[in-house]
Amino acid sequence: QESLSRSQAAMLVAAFAGSLSLSIGASAAPRSRSAVNMQVAAEAQVAQPVALAKAADEARGLAIDSISKAHSGHMGLPLGCAEVGAVLWGQEMSYNPDDPTWLNRDRFILSAGHGSMFLYSWLHIAGYDLPKEEVSNFRVKDSKTPGHPEWQGMHPHTPGIESTTGPLGQGIGNGVGMAAAAKQAAATLNTADHTIIDHHVVVLCGDGCLQEGVANEAVAFAGHEKLDNLILMYDSNGVTLDKMAEHTQSEDVSMRFEAQGWEVLEVDGHDMDAITKAYRYAKDSDNGKPTLIVCKTIIGKGIDEIAGTCAAHGEAGVQYQDSGREALGLPADEKWYVSPDTYDYFKSHKAELVAKYDEWQETFKAWKAANADKAAMLEKPAPSAEELMAKMGGFEVGSGVATRNAGAEVLQPIAQEMPFYLSGSADLHGSNKNYMKGVGDFSKNNYAGRNFYYGIREHGMGAILNGMAFYGLHTVSGSTFLVFSGYMMGSVRVAALSGLPVSYIWTHDSIGVGEDGPTHQPVEVVAGLRAMPNLDVMRPGDAEETAAAYASSVTRPD
Repeated sequence: QESLSRSQAAMLVAAFAGSLSLSIGASAAPRSRSAVNMQVAAEAQVAQPVALAKAADEARGLAIDSISKAHSGHMGLPLGCAEVGAVLWGQEMSYNPDDPTWLNRDRFILSAGHGSMFLYSWLHIAGYDLPKEEVSNFRVKDSKTPGHPEWQGMHPHTPGIESTTGPLGQGIGNGVGMAAAAKQAAATLNTADHTIIDHHVVVLCGDGCLQEGVANEAVAFAGHEKLDNLILMYDSNGVTLDKMAEHTQSEDVSMRFEAQGWEVLEVDGHDMDAITKAYRYAKDSDNGKPTLIVCKTIIGKGIDEIAGTCAAHGEAGVQYQDSGREALGLPADEKWYVSPDTYDYFKSHKAELVAKYDEWQETFKAWKAANADKAAMLEKPAPSAEELMAKMGGFEVGSGVATRNAGAEVLQPIAQEMPFYLSGSADLHGSNKNYMKGVGDFSKNNYAGRNFYYGIREHGMGAILNGMAFYGLHTVSGSTFLVFSGYMMGSVRVAALSGLPVSYIWTHDSIGVGEDGPTHQPVEVVAGLRAMPNLDVMRPGDAEETAAAYASSVTRPD
């Protein structure tokens, strides 16, 4: 029998200790929880603690070796969250590496995209088409392991990557968008007899993500709309790049989330039993609350020289590659080492996952047979721009119809012909004129609705739109005044980089809105938008051009 490393031995002890204690760090207890619910959570166990502890250390090794080879990257999160990854990919999430776009898979988003080696390590170990050669090519041009995760719209595609992340906080908004898209799809497609969509969306973030305003906007939307299919795992290590986090933040993050309608649990992020209890509670609780799991971790855990320090955030651990690997029990003569035991464990786990995937396929077949109308809606090909134009009719030449009024008119056939078209506004439906009639409003009381009300949260709206588009089922658009497009530009740039087919309806775009004064006359903005690569800017001059712009925007694939 192989000897255990220090980290693996600690995990084994913690696994048993976690089942005996309900104190913070070994439990999944939120601040107020009934004894009955706590007993349910306390029954959760890590099925294979030794195997998963070993996998966690080997995932750490992959990150150490890849970042050391590149002399670039961020070791802190991949090392500090290894136990979180072991629980997610080794036990709790539902996925199929052979079908990474499966409709009902759990979605995982690494909002803290700088920790990308965390994701690449676990995708490789879990059996996705990401060979060790690609893992070792971290940050090499045109490799499948770029510096930050890149979605399939970018080249080359890395299977298992659900969204492009890097600008902090965007991934949280993406997760909220995916959770909303899943709620909308489930309300539209599920029936009393057949449930084909019931997955969860899991996001891993850090302090940097939560300090960004876009995250707070998205978090507020998720809590208000009761998106209880969303699980946000917070890598709470108290460290940011320049200083310890206490130098720049003093708010109680947990209380902030509770005030916004979230369930909050705190666990020791290195205790796999505690992580399991928290995750299962979050997944099984249909209580109308998204869940924040605060994982107290040690950044850079596994390399004692940098663990718990700001230096762990970057590549300072490279000089300690050999000593770190030795401490983890990894062989000195074989870099990027994953043991046969770990591969065997995940091969067995994959078989279990595929069996559940096959069961879902049978349910899906039965659903299709029983619901021909819904199946036809799901499989309906997108109409062409010419087909949509034919449905729109025409406008009399010289009629002088305002472009936003024309937009309101041509949007209606789009809504009818595209059953998964979603639109929304940042509190300006009445001015933007982008309300779809007869399709209902999305809300916690009607998830089947297709008009979204984002409140005055333009940046959050942008990130949520991206998440809906990343989800893969819907065509989406959002609207506000052009002058406020600057608030959402971080999300727009990610969409453009990713080749996402997101449409933005920005109205009130000239000095023609003179009564509002110069603050609302964005005369310079369009030129800046046109300078952005892969952003197609259309500025229609009359009603007919507006119809063509709408038809083109909703039918293009990127």
